[in-house]
Order: sequence, then structure tokens, then C-alpha cells
Amino acid sequence: MAAVLPFAPTPAFASANGDDVGASIIGGTDATETHGAVRLLTYYRDLGMTARCTGTLVTVRGVTGVATAAHCVSDLTTAEALPATDIQIQYGSTVLTQLTTVTASRVEVYPTWDWGTGDDPVADTAVVALPAGLHLTGIPLGDWAAVGRRVKLLGWGKTTIDATEPPAVLQQLSSRITTPDACATAPAITAGEICVDQAPDGGAACFGDSGGGAESRRGNQWVLLGSASRQTTEDCTGPTVYTDATYYSQWIGQVLTNNQPHHLRHVATGAADRFMSLVR
Repeated sequence: MAAVLPFAPTPAFASANGDDVGASIIGGTDATETHGAVRLLTYYRDLGMTARCTGTLVTVRGVTGVATAAHCVSDLTTAEALPATDIQIQYGSTVLTQLTTVTASRVEVYPTWDWGTGDDPVADTAVVALPAGLHLTGIPLGDWAAVGRRVKLLGWGKTTIDATEPPAVLQQLSSRITTPDACATAPAITAGEICVDQAPDGGAACFGDSGGGAESRRGNQWVLLGSASRQTTEDCTGPTVYTDATYYSQWIGQVLTNNQPHHLRHVATGAADRFMSLVR
């Protein structure tokens, strides 16, 4: 059975410091630069502020915001975006204790995101807008996420399944995009998603790493190709499904530059529970 990359936000999985117990990039190494990676803190009424996800600073036409997974910033009942005041962004360093924390100014999830119900694309993608005056610069969105392309995975989650604390340093792992059929047990990969293989030594993204970037080199710069969505196995020993940021690049750019809200369709009762139950 597939596994969603963050642990479900339930009291059983929350540690005293508000960080979910889970694992992230297993087999990775300390990142030498941020590559635009940020850490996301999400407020839930029953849990308080929890650290569950990663995101990537992206810049489109001079405007910078955070690209991440929709399930990181969605209401667990409706799938609507959580209020901006419930989302904090930590940025500016590869060292956990040196991160700067700000509150989001706006949160948008893709219009058809519905916790993976139905036969249409999962569309597990979201944009978190930054408060005015930060003047941050992110990385560009990529133009094509081709099979075989080498990628660097980044994440702020834990580094072993048994870990109870986040890593002291941002983690990175080298991998490559593989064929969609390798992620067929996720459940089946949909349009707008890519399958990222395990590293040769078995390293992979895992629980807590949702929204973290899969980046690739384009000339002398890094570009974003995808954001982590869900695993293909319960123990993170298989490939990982990433939302294809190049597929949704037009929407991401419109949200960042036009400030236009989007409205969700009806979401069936219990859809979030079914989506998140894959990790319980």
C-alpha cells in the first residue's frame, strides 16, 4: 500500500516539540546550500503548530513564493487551503537553528485538489505566498521533467524511520526520474506526476518530506521539476511520486503574479482520512 509522505497529523504521532515522528530523506547527506528549500510549519487546532513538510522558494516573473504539496496546507475536512495565519515558513539556512521564521501571507491549493479521490489527476500542489518586504529570490521552474533526468532531492524531515527529531542540517540525495510504471502502486500515478527512483544505495524520500523539491541543473542554475507527494511502499523502500512542477507551472505562475484565488469543487466526507490513512 502506498504511503503519504508526512505522517498523519494525529496526537499519536506528535512529539512534545511539535515535530511529527517520521522519516525524511533516508541515505542523504548534509546539503551544502539551500537550493531554495524551506521548512513549513502547519497549525492544527488539536495539535498546535507541527513541522511536517518542506517547500521550495520559486521565482516567476520577479515574484517569489513557496511551491509545496497541497496536502501539507489543506484543511483535513474540506481540502480547502488553510488560513495563511496557520502556516509558517522557515528559510535562509541549511542549519536548523539558523532558520528565519515568517507567517505566510496567502495559501492557494490547486482548484481540483480533493485528497486524491476520483480518476482525474491528483494535483497535489500548492503555493504559499510570502509576506511583503522579504525580497527573497528562489529558483526557476523547470521546463520538462523527462525520464532519465538526474535530480537532487531536498528535505527537512527526519533521516531514519525511528527518528524523533528533525535533522540539524537540510538533507539532500541524488536520484533520477524513472518510468511511471515504477510508481504504479502509489496508487497509480496520474497526469501531472513523475516517478523518482530510489538512489543506487537505496536512499529515498520518506515520511515528513512532503513538498520537498526534486531539482535539476539547467545550465549554471538549479530548476524545480517536482514536489514530493507520496511513497510507493509503506517502508520507503521504493520510488516516490512527485507532483510535476513543470506540468503545473502556468498555474503556479498565475497564483504568484496575479493574486487570484481559486475555488475548490465539492470534496466527499472522509476523503482526507482515506488519503492520510495510508501511513497509519
